[in-house]
Amino acid sequence: MMGSEPQHFTAPDGTRMVVLTAAEFERLRELAEDAEDVIAATLQLERMRQGEQGVPGEVVGVMLNDGLSPVAAWRKFRGLSQADLAAKAGCSQVWLSKIESGAARGTAKLRRAIAKALDAPLWSIEDD
Repeated sequence: MMGSEPQHFTAPDGTRMVVLTAAEFERLRELAEDAEDVIAATLQLERMRQGEQGVPGEVVGVMLNDGLSPVAAWRKFRGLSQADLAAKAGCSQVWLSKIESGAARGTAKLRRAIAKALDAPLWSIEDD
């Protein structure tokens, strides 16, 4: 703990409550976020152990260095224009542009079509 001990009380409805300092709350929030990252990495390692396709380093590099969305990074990695990928996935270039920019998500069916057109695992193009 950083400083003072948490205060415990029972709300009128019987719920047990705890009051923490803002600093302690932020520390716990950061630990929870770190735990989520560890879980995500563990799940990815398990996918790789089971033979599921991973994400090439070049795709990750473009996402991190150029700030591109997963779909745009995969598209660039595959050497496709937006128009080419849109045609392969069965949507308009304008709609694909909205998906790449984060302005739209697209239906689950369209996301599957985009992943297939990119020869990429569906989970790897999700921008969540």
